[in-house]
Amino acid sequence: MISAEEFATVDVEAPIRDSKNVDCWSLASLYQAAASQAEERGDESAVRVFTLLSSIANIHFKPEDRSEPYGPQAVFDGKRTIIPADLRGEQSAAITDLVPTIRNPGLRARLADIVWCNDRKLAAMAEQAVTAYSEAVQLVLDEEAEFFAEDRTASSNGGCDMLRRACQIAHATGWKEPQASELKALVSTVIRDAIDREDHRGFFNTGEIALEFGIGDCTMIATSAERFAGSTSVDPHWSHDLWELAAQAHRNSGNFNDRDRCLVGAAETFVSIADAAGGKGMLAASAVMDAIQALRRLPNTHQRRGELEEKLRNAQSSVRDEMGVISTQFDLTEHVKHARQSVGGITLAQALGQFADLAQSPDPDELRDEARRIAEQNPLSSMMPSTLVDEDGKVISKSQGFFGDDDDRDFALRHLIVRNEDLRRQTDVQGLIEPARQLILSEHPIEHRDLRPIVEMTPFVPADRADLVTTGLTRFFGGDLFSAVHVLVPQLEHSLRHILKQAGVEPSAIQSNMTQQSRTLSVMLTKEREPLERLLGAAIVFEIENLFDFEGGPALRHQVAHGLISAAQCYSTDSIYACWFMYRLYCLPLFPHWSHVVRRLDTP
Repeated sequence: MISAEEFATVDVEAPIRDSKNVDCWSLASLYQAAASQAEERGDESAVRVFTLLSSIANIHFKPEDRSEPYGPQAVFDGKRTIIPADLRGEQSAAITDLVPTIRNPGLRARLADIVWCNDRKLAAMAEQAVTAYSEAVQLVLDEEAEFFAEDRTASSNGGCDMLRRACQIAHATGWKEPQASELKALVSTVIRDAIDREDHRGFFNTGEIALEFGIGDCTMIATSAERFAGSTSVDPHWSHDLWELAAQAHRNSGNFNDRDRCLVGAAETFVSIADAAGGKGMLAASAVMDAIQALRRLPNTHQRRGELEEKLRNAQSSVRDEMGVISTQFDLTEHVKHARQSVGGITLAQALGQFADLAQSPDPDELRDEARRIAEQNPLSSMMPSTLVDEDGKVISKSQGFFGDDDDRDFALRHLIVRNEDLRRQTDVQGLIEPARQLILSEHPIEHRDLRPIVEMTPFVPADRADLVTTGLTRFFGGDLFSAVHVLVPQLEHSLRHILKQAGVEPSAIQSNMTQQSRTLSVMLTKEREPLERLLGAAIVFEIENLFDFEGGPALRHQVAHGLISAAQCYSTDSIYACWFMYRLYCLPLFPHWSHVVRRLDTP
């Protein structure tokens, strides 16, 4: 704990005084460097103060999550970096005294916000935070300050994060004047600036905030959103979001006919995506399905849906021939070095692609041959029955000896394969996945919006699940495996059903009472195994079965679906691997089109 008196003994803003940056991501590195220099000269108080401020500036800022706008920057092996709650009590009280003395508005906003998060009775801190967030954005708008190099404008991600958080605090405290009027005017000004600069991304960012909090002219927002959405220079995915924004603006104004017209425009962007993919294959089929699904909610679209259903059948005809496997060879003894070399020192988009390709699903025949070889080399242990029990001691799977009858031998062989695969997953997680994830996280502030383009483009995720899956992946990259596992694992079944439908296979069964029930993972792996293997390859399907379904393995689908997985098990090797495996699954069909992903992620 650092007292107010100890803060007073240090020139708190010295490390950042000459910087024009007002984003905490940049300030954190400056404070960390200053702490190292203070340690070299033996200034213990400066080390403590600068280290604390670096840690505070490094807290993960996620204002899109109203209920929990701050989280740990990193989680490693069940441990995490600090969050606001860790500062409650005396430390928050000392920071309260420090807040009014801070000149940098970015740091002042962060400190005041965290104090207010810890004690909502401190209205003065809420007002300080709103004012400071507004001041920081205004300085960037006036070109007197800046965010980090890739995020410079007031309507950029950094600026809109500050505006959104300021609006959240102002809303929670009753829009107190004069800050409320000044903040609303600033949001409108930033929107107009983005429009004037023809910055459709910045306009979308700020337009969302304005509509969420009832700020500005809905008609102006709708008109501008439609203009941007209809531009041929705008990526179809962005065009979709802009049509949706226009629809929301019309809805807020009560213009429901215009709302439906814009929603039709949003649906048609999926058709443009399919056409850009050549109208054939999994990407095209996924996009056309999204278009049909979007139009089903809208009146007077029956004829267009019929046209698109024919287009879908044409796209589906080539899906089964499209899926391929990307492989990388490297020395297993240098896993960590390879992982870090693969993802380090490159752009986030490039790193995300490399991360998805760190390992691949082993060939099932090779796994069987290896298991048989091990059994033959160890005949005594292989002929003995094995039993798998859960943490309560209940038997969940039993295997007879390897040298029994054919059925027993096949089941025992699967147990041996799963046992060998457990060792491989441990090697991949500890040697590749975790070192690479940690390095990516240290070099890039990964947010929900950074992963959303991948989820939007992959044919494995329908449009109505994009936010859910993106949230799961964001939590995985951030090290929150507890959340990631519970979000991602249940989505595997739906993703498999989705790609089967794209290939013209209906993964459901009509029951005796004439209701239609979607197949579970276990049933799909039996009934639809052949089309799944045509689409994904036998190796991926075999790994899905071993990792998520087979009772003698981790059986993560069963564990999560029935609430059997513990908090500790969420951070196990199997859980980490499963989250990475699903991320890889989403990326696989995008590898041939990764240049498009790079453009979407790297374009400022």
